[in-house]
Amino acid sequence: MQDQTMRYRSRLLRPQRVWRTALRTCVLLVMGGVGGEACARADRADRASHDGTSAMVDTLAGLYARARSHPERYQFLNRERADAIESQLPNHGGSANVQGRLLLARERLLAGQSAEAIDAIEAILRDVGLQGKRITPETRQVYDLLAIAYLRMGEQKNCVENGAANACILPLHGAARHRDETGARGAIAQYEALLASDPSDLGSRWLLNIASMAVGDYPGRVPKGFLIPRLLPDKSRPFPEYPNIAGALGLAVNGLSGGIAVEDFNRDGLLDLFMTSWGMKDQARLFLADGRGGYVEKTEQAGLLGIVGGLNVTHADFDNDGYEDLFVMRGAWLGDVGTQPNSLLHNRGDGTFEDVTIKAGLLSFHPTPTAAWADFNGDGRLDLFVGNESGTALGQTAHRSELFLNNGNGTFTEVSAKVGIDVDAFVKGAAWGDVNNDGLPDLYVSVLNAPNRLYVNLGGQSTEQWRFEERAAAAGVQLPTASFATWFWDFDNDGWEDLAVLSYDIGNGQALHDAVAREYLGQKSQSASQPYGVESMRLYRNNRDGTFTDVTRAMGLADKVIFAMGANFGDLDNDGWLDFYVGTGNPDLRSVIPNRMFRNVQGERFEEVTLEGGFGHIQKGHGAAFADFDRDGDEDIYMVMGGAYQGDQFANVLFENPGWKNRAWVALELEGHTANRPAIGARVAVDVVDGSGRKRTLRRTVGTGGSFGAGSLQLHIGLGAATRIERLQITWPDRARTTTTYGALEVNAYYRIVQGQAPARLERPPVPFRKSAGVSMVKHPM
Repeated sequence: MQDQTMRYRSRLLRPQRVWRTALRTCVLLVMGGVGGEACARADRADRASHDGTSAMVDTLAGLYARARSHPERYQFLNRERADAIESQLPNHGGSANVQGRLLLARERLLAGQSAEAIDAIEAILRDVGLQGKRITPETRQVYDLLAIAYLRMGEQKNCVENGAANACILPLHGAARHRDETGARGAIAQYEALLASDPSDLGSRWLLNIASMAVGDYPGRVPKGFLIPRLLPDKSRPFPEYPNIAGALGLAVNGLSGGIAVEDFNRDGLLDLFMTSWGMKDQARLFLADGRGGYVEKTEQAGLLGIVGGLNVTHADFDNDGYEDLFVMRGAWLGDVGTQPNSLLHNRGDGTFEDVTIKAGLLSFHPTPTAAWADFNGDGRLDLFVGNESGTALGQTAHRSELFLNNGNGTFTEVSAKVGIDVDAFVKGAAWGDVNNDGLPDLYVSVLNAPNRLYVNLGGQSTEQWRFEERAAAAGVQLPTASFATWFWDFDNDGWEDLAVLSYDIGNGQALHDAVAREYLGQKSQSASQPYGVESMRLYRNNRDGTFTDVTRAMGLADKVIFAMGANFGDLDNDGWLDFYVGTGNPDLRSVIPNRMFRNVQGERFEEVTLEGGFGHIQKGHGAAFADFDRDGDEDIYMVMGGAYQGDQFANVLFENPGWKNRAWVALELEGHTANRPAIGARVAVDVVDGSGRKRTLRRTVGTGGSFGAGSLQLHIGLGAATRIERLQITWPDRARTTTTYGALEVNAYYRIVQGQAPARLERPPVPFRKSAGVSMVKHPM
């Protein structure tokens, strides 16, 4: 791994090549703050003749080099910022330069240099005569910083550097307990002092309980007045634990926040993983299943060295060649310095990928957190909506979102304004779904701190006449105002697509760990929409008339502090009802809260199984995907972990499904003919019968799931107690809305269905995970 790291570093830091004139002009304009409009006007023939991957690698390296030279503009380049601050401090002792020294200590902490930060803060307290003194409102912020520095040091020494499989997963028992208790004990002392000065400080109370649990003091040794209950599994609700096996498989990639795409990229019948980490020099990684229950990294062999960064990723076969391609999104949360290019990585089908962003006409420079594929005009080719962060939320200029029409020759044309999808907003999520069952995909756009948008597809006789109309208010789906990840799904199996919109309420001034403490303590406010001081997520049921009903409270999801980042859905227990998993957090190091899993109870309500199932990871969660990696008939869950600041790294997790007896399933791999080849948007209805003769219909739509995390386009459908499949109906996403009906199929089987042909059963036996004895963490090159 050390040799590989050196290769990464040498590629990223080698001298920049002589760029073709068009691309160099574009990059220099963006670096100079002029904007990326020149890119769209670059000569197409010149782009087509250029080595797209090398051009992108050089572009990304150039952007990173510029960032390093101006760290004051990049709040997440913390090592560089700390070094710059230190170089400007005339001295580091005495009572002088206290503000500068505190700023340096904070940057050291954010850079992952926790011990240095602790030493610096304690030195400041000694120098100004505050050590051992009672905490006052004026000094509280300093002690709060010291407390989280101790807690973070404990996490680094016990979870990051020597992570057990259940490290940082509530309830922190067994190997998850801290062997080196220095950090946690230091945090406990500081949080007890903070609470002594202000017992109403719920955030400190929450973190005191977390630190106490890390050393085995929870609940018995937590001061009675500061105990937060319900941090242990409810034994009255039995639910099996899903163990984290990422380390045992070599998939515990240690990095920052990022995206995940799960798919059979080499068409060998096994699911592979492509993942990103958002640091500007963090290498994207490709892991292929080896057919023996393990995974092999093929990043270099795939031609991906130097393809760095990316907060999110999704995939689709944009050119209908039978191999899934990748779209990597960059620049989100960075304001105007987030004017970074996205990457379209073409899967050549020979194990390698080529960056064809320039050649395809997709090169633009915007902060991009989300994108979604669909064939909006039914011509058999997938189009791409790219959601950008525009507006004044981070002080940046306009970055309108984009809709790219697939021209069918490997290129795209931007048509958003022409078809009526004109989005100049701070977009955080996007999802396509057919809200009125007319066969035309509609677009939902989640906007942070503004009304969300629903663009209903009105169709047209030609692309020139195609139109969308914004109807979110009329449909009743504008909330939540503070929103993030979103998706369409048929959670109640009634044949109409419903809508989930998760909340991310960072603008109200309340700290995240404080809000979560309020929820666990049951300290509700009088506000129905903000029961714990932050906005609730929304679950909307489709009324079948173009409108939706908010069923969040009726489904048991209203009184939850979500703060969603990554999220996705699937069937945890093969009962035929779709469940969902949420990665939570924000950049604040104090956001040490659990990621959350919700189980769908027969479409009537959702119950939380976070602690019972072992899903309560307290590090920040991002891209998520449900998938049957070992082909044993149930879905496992992979999630990318890590925060935004350089030092807030953590290892990704893979939760293995322990299995569910007497619950059937079927897996479907669809291939369009007049529809787009991966059949994105296809609607599937499965009629099943159980041993008692009871019938039910299960419904799914082909897609990658949530808008922050991309699962496989292969459909895994839990069938519950079904013993046979009576009928399978597929409505294909083409202009004719072709519908195909098939007779009886076997349960617990894989099928490949090509549009217009009979289903073909595939022989795909289980491939049990081959787990190593120890835990192996794969680090991103530094």
